[in-house]
Amino acid sequence: MSFVLTIRLLATILPAFAVFLTLLRIYYRWSRRHLGYDDAWAAFAVLCAFFMTAGAWTRSDTPATGPFHHSPYVRMIGYYMLNVSFTCVLWASRMSILCSIIRLIPYLMAMRVHAIVCAFVFGMMWIALIIQKIVVCETKPEWKHSPGVQCVLGHAVGGLELGTDFLADIILVLLPTRLLWRIRLSATKRALLMGIFSASMFTTIVSVVHGVYVFSSNRNAEGILAHIEASTALMVCNLAVLVPWMMRALGHRTEDSEGAPATPGTSSGATPAKDLTSLRFHHNLTAPIVLHALDRDRDGGEPSTAASVRSLDAHTGKYAEDRSRKSLSIGRDHSPDVYRE
Repeated sequence: MSFVLTIRLLATILPAFAVFLTLLRIYYRWSRRHLGYDDAWAAFAVLCAFFMTAGAWTRSDTPATGPFHHSPYVRMIGYYMLNVSFTCVLWASRMSILCSIIRLIPYLMAMRVHAIVCAFVFGMMWIALIIQKIVVCETKPEWKHSPGVQCVLGHAVGGLELGTDFLADIILVLLPTRLLWRIRLSATKRALLMGIFSASMFTTIVSVVHGVYVFSSNRNAEGILAHIEASTALMVCNLAVLVPWMMRALGHRTEDSEGAPATPGTSSGATPAKDLTSLRFHHNLTAPIVLHALDRDRDGGEPSTAASVRSLDAHTGKYAEDRSRKSLSIGRDHSPDVYRE
């Protein structure tokens, strides 16, 4: 199988499957009226994936191959489409995962501010990579007249790509780990959510292999790995929505009465409810934040939630609730799907 046929198959089949998963995710969120910024970033990644596929077909369309027999100038434009859109798919997918994590974090937690700061850092790394690639390719224009019409990015771009990929994926794993560690969940559900968000490491593994070929002289393998990496990132960003949806559709329940810690006033042997009714975040030792369901919609929809701050009375050892001044109502738009049955 020739390289042209291989790159066209990979550039078409892998992004097509990733786009299908993303459209399925957007439809599900739209049907439940839960669309958010994470879905917007996923939709933008889909748009960039179309440009990435078009760029791959345009760059590989030589006068001898067809079907359009493009000139070297048109193929050069196709390479820039491919190169820039690859970076955009990768980082838009990461922004989608990060926004999914932000939707989980209550407004009262300082971690939400940290996550928003990470979003700005992601944006800066995204812009820096695109600028560096364009500068490298424009300062060494010999590649524009080569048969393959592919820029040699070099060690500087490869090093920055590896560094930013590793840093971003570590953040996408550590943030939900710290968040979920404070939630009152069963061991089974905690493991499920951690597995979903830790899937970002699959993108890291592919990015390391891709980075190795950026440092090498094998331009064909570099192009193939770029398509695999971008498609993997786009698939991974949908797991936080599609996996819980699939488990609910199959009627699977992840609560485990043996693994779930007992809440105050409840014996450890009590059977947990089918619906997840509370999430407990211990912001500090004296003021845990508790999210709990109030009621269900009249049409049998999802329960609305409210957050209250409880302070520990040092004399009585009991919790005193102050819902009049420190309560926060969270409607359907702010109640993410990833932690609800």
